[in-house]
Amino acid sequence: MAYNSDSDNDDIFQAQSRLDTGNVLVQEQEQSRIGTEQIFAFDRYTSRTIKIAEDTSGGCGGKTWEAATVLSNHLVHRWHENHNFLQGLNVVELGAGTGVVGILAAMLMKDSGDANSTSTNPIPANTTPVNPGKVFITDMLFLDLMQTNVDLNLSESERECAKVVELKWGEPSPAEVLSEPVHIILASDCVYLEAAFEPLLETLVELSTEGVTEILIVSKKRRKADKRFFDKLKKKFDVVEVKDDPDYPVYSRQSLAILSARIKKGGSRKLNDK
Repeated sequence: MAYNSDSDNDDIFQAQSRLDTGNVLVQEQEQSRIGTEQIFAFDRYTSRTIKIAEDTSGGCGGKTWEAATVLSNHLVHRWHENHNFLQGLNVVELGAGTGVVGILAAMLMKDSGDANSTSTNPIPANTTPVNPGKVFITDMLFLDLMQTNVDLNLSESERECAKVVELKWGEPSPAEVLSEPVHIILASDCVYLEAAFEPLLETLVELSTEGVTEILIVSKKRRKADKRFFDKLKKKFDVVEVKDDPDYPVYSRQSLAILSARIKKGGSRKLNDK
């Protein structure tokens, strides 16, 4: 899958910053959700829906935000192009909240190699099944809520490749997450609290392996401070905006962007590092 960037890539968040009158985050109006549910369906993944329980009594992460919906749709878009793209990979969702993105990733991972694949390089039918991969659904909070949603949506076999794990940004990640190189990091709407910028960057660096790890970030363009985070991100990672997603015209009008980032040469632990 190709990723497109333009000459103004360094200014992805510049236009929004010019509209800011100060460095104060204007809170989006939030409706309290306790004991509510949302159903998610996908145009290009019609065989499954996801039922998400919500509980904002512990904070705003207990509901599903639009950035998570955009990232979920992007994963479905990639899967539609190549049903095998998650097979055998290790995936980590950061700041998962309700866990919808990681749950979808586990579904797509188990559906890798489906007979209806449009991939130009499908796995032969007589091939011995490979390691299906692992999805770590992580957050500092909402662990019980995420586990509830995993149990609501994933079969027993799917739960074998999906695990809810506590991961605190800026602190050493759990050994089980680091036991194998991480191939994909998923982060939706994680860039909103300035005090968390440095811890988040530290965790992204820790989880990244040069030439292996891709980070997919969906973020809403809100304020100048957010641009400072992405300026810091670009010092350690090569970052491009994804524009070949079929939903780009829709979510870009909502001031949302999908970014793909890979750590720069010499910026991470190598595959043989412990």
